[in-house]
Amino acid sequence: MNRRILTVAFVALLVGLAPGFAVAEEIKVQLDWILGGKHVPFFVARDKGHFKAKNLDVKLLEGRGSLQPAQFVDTKQAEYGYGDLVTAIEVMGKGGKNRAIGTGMVFQGGGYIFLEESGIKVPKDLEGKSFGTTPGDFGQVLLPALGAAAGFDHTKVIIKNIDAAVRTPAFFERKIDFLAGARGSSVPRMAVVAKRQNKKIGYLFFKDMGINSYGHVIQVHEERIKSNPEQIKRFMTALMDAWDWSIKNPQQALDIFMNANPEKDREITLAEMQDGLSDIQDPETKQFGLGYMKEAMMKRSADLANKYAGLEKPINYNMIYTNQFIGKK
Repeated sequence: MNRRILTVAFVALLVGLAPGFAVAEEIKVQLDWILGGKHVPFFVARDKGHFKAKNLDVKLLEGRGSLQPAQFVDTKQAEYGYGDLVTAIEVMGKGGKNRAIGTGMVFQGGGYIFLEESGIKVPKDLEGKSFGTTPGDFGQVLLPALGAAAGFDHTKVIIKNIDAAVRTPAFFERKIDFLAGARGSSVPRMAVVAKRQNKKIGYLFFKDMGINSYGHVIQVHEERIKSNPEQIKRFMTALMDAWDWSIKNPQQALDIFMNANPEKDREITLAEMQDGLSDIQDPETKQFGLGYMKEAMMKRSADLANKYAGLEKPINYNMIYTNQFIGKK
C-alpha cells in the first residue's frame, strides 16, 4: 500500500512538472459594474479559451462602480481592474499604485441620464435634482470635477445612494431624477427600457461637460508591472485577441456571454455590446493595436484631473500608464 501511494505521488509530481501540465495561474479581474454587454470580450476571453491558452485561470468579479476596480487593484484585492480612467487617476492622485495598461473605451462615453420630463436640459439643471447613485459610481466620484468644469454647484445635487439592482425601477418611477451611465452599459440599456415604456431619454455626456478623456481602462498594480510583466503580457494578449474576435464575430460573442449569464435580457445586452464594441477602435488602435493609449489623450486626462478633481498634488501623466503590453497582431 505504501509503495502504491509513493508511486501515485511520484507520477503526480512528474505530471505537475511537465510543461504541458503547468498549473494555471489564478487571477481576479474586478469589473466596474453589473455584468452587461460591454463586458462581453472578458467572457469571450474566459469561455472561448483565450485566457486558458495563456495559462491563466481568470475569475471575473461584478462591480458597483469604477472606484472599486481602481481601489481593489491598488490594495491588491484583485490583480486586474477595469474602470473609468479619470476615476482611476483620482485614486492615483491620492497615492494609489494602480496604473493603466490598455484602454477599452477610446472615447469618454460617460454621462448623466434622465427622462425628458424631468426638466433637465443643461448641467445647471442638475442643481436641486436627485441623483440615484452608489458611493463607487464614477458619476458620483466625478461630480465635483464635472461641476467645476461645467459651471454648476455640485453641492446642490441631492445624492440618493441606491442599490444598483433597484436603480432602474426607481428612475422610471421618478424616485430619482437622474443617474450616471456609460456607453456599452447604462446609456444604451436605458434607451431600450425607455422605448418599451414609451418614454424619452435625455443625456448630458461628460465629454460635452468639459471632461473629454479616455473612457474605461484596464489597470494593474505598478509592482506587478515590475515583478511579473510576462504575465501581464499574456493577460493583455488574450484579452485583446478576444476583443478583436468579438468585433469580427459579434453574434457568437453575444451567445458566449448569454450562455454564461442566461438571466440577462438579450435585446438589452445586444445593444450594450454593439455600443461597447464600437468604442475601442480609433486610428491609433488600428495602427498600434487594440488597447493602445495615445500620449496626447493621456496628458489631457491627467490635466483634467489636476484641474477639476481637487487632487492634493498635480499628477504627472507619464506615471499613470504604459503601452508596453500592447502590440499589433
